[in-house]
Amino acid sequence: MTTLVPWRSGVLGALLIFSCSTLMAKELATIETHTQRYGSHIAISAYDDPLVNGVTCYVSESQSDGALGGGRVPQAVDMTASCHQTGNIRIAETVAQRAQVFTAELNPAFDALHVFRILDTERHSLVYFIYSESGVAGDLPGRIYVIRLPPGLRMPAR
Repeated sequence: MTTLVPWRSGVLGALLIFSCSTLMAKELATIETHTQRYGSHIAISAYDDPLVNGVTCYVSESQSDGALGGGRVPQAVDMTASCHQTGNIRIAETVAQRAQVFTAELNPAFDALHVFRILDTERHSLVYFIYSESGVAGDLPGRIYVIRLPPGLRMPAR
């Protein structure tokens, strides 16, 4: 199972908010796959952005617990994520122009999935950039998800 690691910041309050987000991570489903590629099952979890209410990042992770893929070492390529608007958006009083929302680590040394939030004030949007690090494959290509903010919503950048 992955370990959610909050991004290190100089602001203690931000650390507390990010730490709290780990408590709000919710496992939504486990899907049995019965394949060597994906192992015995895929776990799907939801992580709410701690500073932007109404945005959720969904993470899928292949896992093994038996014969199928039982000898596999989990890698970053076994994780995917996407971020989407899931409710009315409310942004915290101060939000950095660019910040790491969370990191999901497969193992402490090599493999991790990173999610960054970027405020695009000119286009009144939130941009989520997700990429994986792999000890074997290096940094894997990233994915971008854009959430257009409602008209009139103040964009509090610090």
